[in-house]
Amino acid sequence: MSTPPVPSDQPPSRSGVVAALGSIGFVVVPFAVVFAIAFSLMIGLVVAFGVTGDLEGFESFLTGEFEIIALVAEPVLFGAVTAGLAALTFSQGWIRKRTLGIELPTPKELLVGAGSVVALLGIALLVGFVTEQLGVPSSEHSLLTEDRAIGYYVLLAVVSVLLIGPVEELLFRGLIQNFVRPAFGSAGAVVWTSILFAIIHLPVYLTMGFSSAVASLVAIFALSLVMGGVYEQYRNLVLVMGIHGVYNAVVFLSQAPL
Repeated sequence: MSTPPVPSDQPPSRSGVVAALGSIGFVVVPFAVVFAIAFSLMIGLVVAFGVTGDLEGFESFLTGEFEIIALVAEPVLFGAVTAGLAALTFSQGWIRKRTLGIELPTPKELLVGAGSVVALLGIALLVGFVTEQLGVPSSEHSLLTEDRAIGYYVLLAVVSVLLIGPVEELLFRGLIQNFVRPAFGSAGAVVWTSILFAIIHLPVYLTMGFSSAVASLVAIFALSLVMGGVYEQYRNLVLVMGIHGVYNAVVFLSQAPL
């Protein structure tokens, strides 16, 4: 006797093992593809400049134009790969597209978003203070380790709102959190997604040693819990995209020279 199909309004059921492994795949695939493409492009640049023998020009390019290009190109590329992964996910029925909640926030949700940004800033300051008192200061994001012109921070803020926030939320809240919810439940989905979200940020916080990076990841984990909780409550992906992007923008702009 055949198993009746899952009703169209019900999420696909899956075991905890499938949910865990699948969610890890959601993380690994886009990062691996982006890394492979970026590595190939870098090899191409090395060969191109090597043929011309313009090593000084290559060094100048890496510390000048390339840095700005990469700042924009990386999230664009990551977004394209994530969008492709989302399309595959919808076509295979792993997640139903309408469950993402892609709609403009209501006035109430905008207030929630503003309050969430303030809460995230407070949590980041609190975690930083606690870890500092414990003798393990948080490390800075790799994008903020050098003094830059104010235009650099403005660009970071714009990229955060338009690209980084939306792309990361599509992947982690839109795809991963929705994928694991049937197996882990709402609370479990938020926690598991936040663990993955914190882990993938480890490389960019290895600026002051592993212990300081871990201290920073505690803050990242806490911030992700808030965004995941807001998404579970309102099921509006645009809302958490905005929260994420604006929070990042405020953090980046706060580092700009006066």
